[in-house]
Amino acid sequence: MKNWIIAIIVIVLGLVAWYVFSPQQEAVDEAPPPVLAEPAPPPPPPPQEPAEPVVASPEPAPEPVIEEPPLPPLADSDPVVVETITGLVGAEQARQYVAQEDVVSRLVATVDSLSGKQVPASIKVIEGPGGEFQATADDDPSSIILNEAGDPIPQYVVDPVNYRRYTPYVEMLEGIDNAELSAAYRDYQPLLEEAFRQLGYPEGDFEQRLKAVIDELLATPELSEPARLVKPEAYYLYADKELESLTAGQKALIRMGPDNAARVKAKLVEIRDAL
Repeated sequence: MKNWIIAIIVIVLGLVAWYVFSPQQEAVDEAPPPVLAEPAPPPPPPPQEPAEPVVASPEPAPEPVIEEPPLPPLADSDPVVVETITGLVGAEQARQYVAQEDVVSRLVATVDSLSGKQVPASIKVIEGPGGEFQATADDDPSSIILNEAGDPIPQYVVDPVNYRRYTPYVEMLEGIDNAELSAAYRDYQPLLEEAFRQLGYPEGDFEQRLKAVIDELLATPELSEPARLVKPEAYYLYADKELESLTAGQKALIRMGPDNAARVKAKLVEIRDAL
């Protein structure tokens, strides 16, 4: 590296020495060459504005990662589940209508029982409406229904006043935000699946069961007039055998009345789509 630098210095010094010490040529009587005016120096460049200092924009701070708390065991899940339900339906409604113990297990068992003939009171997650069921005696029925002994069975017609008993439940259901409900379902899905397996479904898949029950409810027939009833013993039964053969969930929709049932079906379609 140093050798070529030294060589360049030697060459430059040699050229300078040749120019200084070389002999000058004798003058020759010739007309002096014309003196050429030296070109005017170029105008100085205009002063430049000082460049604004480039200020580097600070990098945005990374958003903090919020870790969701782990789900509690199923047996200890009531406080957080009740809190979530309260956020969905409101404090007063949750306190008045929703069970406060074994909520997840009751919810799963209630959904599973809606396809059966009845929902046992011991597993209901929603408290039923207050007041007594009202029915009006039909003294002149269009057809006679006989019991096993051949005697006519008294017949009744559902009193539409019963429908209003279910309206608060329908309003509570309609007030639930579908997106929040879907998010809560996903959050608690492991607990729901665990409770479903405890019912005797070792493979789980509560979601498919839930969708099947919703489809059954959506297939509930719509009545154009109040249903006719018989009361052979302590409970009312539907006089129409096809209505009496419906599932517990479908009968509950019919008891609500046609307007309430239509509102519930519309909400069920939204919930099923959200799932």
